[in-house]
Amino acid sequence: MASGSISLNHVEIAYDLSGSPSEKVVLLLHCFGSNRQYWDFHKEAFAGFQTLIIDVPGHGQSSLYDVDCSLELIASDISSLLDFLGINKVILGGVSMGGMISQTFTLKHPELVSALMLINTTCFISEDMHQLWRERSQQVLENGTGAVHDVLMRRWFTIDAIENEIPGYKYLSKTFKNFNPATFKKISQAMCNLDTNEKLKDISVPTLIVATPDDPGAPTYISRRMAEYISGSELHWLEPAQHLSSLEHIEPFNLIVKNFLLKQR
Repeated sequence: MASGSISLNHVEIAYDLSGSPSEKVVLLLHCFGSNRQYWDFHKEAFAGFQTLIIDVPGHGQSSLYDVDCSLELIASDISSLLDFLGINKVILGGVSMGGMISQTFTLKHPELVSALMLINTTCFISEDMHQLWRERSQQVLENGTGAVHDVLMRRWFTIDAIENEIPGYKYLSKTFKNFNPATFKKISQAMCNLDTNEKLKDISVPTLIVATPDDPGAPTYISRRMAEYISGSELHWLEPAQHLSSLEHIEPFNLIVKNFLLKQR
């Protein structure tokens, strides 16, 4: 595995690149408040492919923008990373925030994407959610991520997962506690500007959508709408779970992804 980083004008992006250079590349984007280790739980799903896993700006070992950021800016910088690495086509996958970036990237750079995986994500942020993120950001800036840790963990994981301290919960809880408050505010603001909704009808690549009926961050009707708007997509449900279903149902999730990727060979 090769690990490295690329320095752009306004950000540095850290990445891991592994697998045979002769294989298709799967580019993976983690959720808000985590880092590229998120995908350690799912390595077996990508066997036989080359994987490029990044720390989204402000997360892990990637720096945070000094300027105001947007999902479009992050997408452009990921495109620059691909150009730097000499990669001209990827199968793109993202969970939650990573799925928002993935949609934005695919719409902005359709020539770079051969297939898409959208996991527990949404295509629209309501005004009520805008206000909630603004309130959370203020709490975090004043008192650190500990101020919202418990409430977010209960949105992201079932009570059983929390009480039993499953590996995925322990990982995310620890990572989130070390999350930079400035990143919390800046990236959550970028997410709140998401509205790909009708634009999803322009996506024509094979697309996998993984959703959860009880997901508070991606309501059922939104998941169904995304599947309806993206022609030829396939929708799979994982339950019981909250927002991060792949960390609660690791093996079923890995099998769903593996079967989807086999069709892309």
